[in-house]
Amino acid sequence: MRLLLLNYEFPPMGGGASNATFNIALELVKLGHSVDVLTSRFGDQPSEEIIQGIKVYRVTSWRHSIHNCGLRGAISYVFFAFFSLRGLLKKNRYDLLHYFFGLPTGLLSLYSHGIKNQPYILSLRGSDVPGYDTTSLKLRILHWLLKPITVRIWKKAERLVTVSHGLREMALQTLPGQPIRVIYNGIDTDLFKPAPHLNDTSNGHMRLLCVSRLIDRKGLDYLFQAVAEINDPRIRLDIVGTGGSEQRLKAKIRELGLETQVRFCGYKTALEVAEHYHQADIFILPSLSESQGMVLLEAMSCGLPIIASHVGGIPEVVADGENGILIPPAKVNAIIEAIHRLTNDSLLRSRISQNNPTKIKEQFTWIKIALNYQAIYNEALKREPS
Repeated sequence: MRLLLLNYEFPPMGGGASNATFNIALELVKLGHSVDVLTSRFGDQPSEEIIQGIKVYRVTSWRHSIHNCGLRGAISYVFFAFFSLRGLLKKNRYDLLHYFFGLPTGLLSLYSHGIKNQPYILSLRGSDVPGYDTTSLKLRILHWLLKPITVRIWKKAERLVTVSHGLREMALQTLPGQPIRVIYNGIDTDLFKPAPHLNDTSNGHMRLLCVSRLIDRKGLDYLFQAVAEINDPRIRLDIVGTGGSEQRLKAKIRELGLETQVRFCGYKTALEVAEHYHQADIFILPSLSESQGMVLLEAMSCGLPIIASHVGGIPEVVADGENGILIPPAKVNAIIEAIHRLTNDSLLRSRISQNNPTKIKEQFTWIKIALNYQAIYNEALKREPS
């Protein structure tokens, strides 16, 4: 099968959906498919290259930074990708196009399907679903303005896919009755695996870790406030990631007097992130909204006990008391209680740590995710399974 995957973000740009696009493409190549990717270019990246059998085409995008797209970056991607897509459709006979994000990427389907009648499937990832991110007024206005176009893009897709049942239910509020399939994200279990050694806790420190984009909907303000109110110098918190709220969050740490307890580690490669998991005792994700949370899968695969918000698709991954502790979003006291519960109960931490890698290997490997997409592709093209 000849496939074109489109996403305005592709590693090293972006977050979970970016990594998902790469890993799905990689596994599809291993399954024998021909896979091209049309994405954004930033800095001195080449406009074309082959990465592990994936032919990657990049177009100009006026992003704010490599990890911050912004409205300008999204619009410029669609503009320049239109011309590249037109050329690719003339040159190559693709069986199917796969769009990641209804907005902005799915806007290109108005040409590929509306003009060229090219079949496509659409993966909804979170921020492209109305109502997902209530912290951004700009995004809410954009969804309101573009709702008729959004509905058209969703309806014309051969198959519509979300990454969790929670996101599916949210999407159905925009388009009731629409058939929507759920395919979770996966992770690399060869990279993200339990540490080969036990952490040395003889110094009395309890190391918390959050891997996240530094944006408002991740709820980091509440986590920082919780650490401040616990007021225990043995608590250490590492924050891995970058984002548009970084400077504001650093100022918050100074305001709370947490400079010696909270460390901003910046952007890290996947290998470096795995090392952070291995050095941590507890992983915490206090998001206000989350479609699924790939970092939760990574942390669980590394055997970490989890504290996470009871929002979006997180409860589909984390069972309270079995794989971690679920807390209501935006509740400082709930974060404090969960931290106390895990720090004071070594048996609970140990039980959760043993449960988590097994669950990930059973449900969330990339090859299983790619096989699910392959089945969707065959359905869309009305083919027998390959």
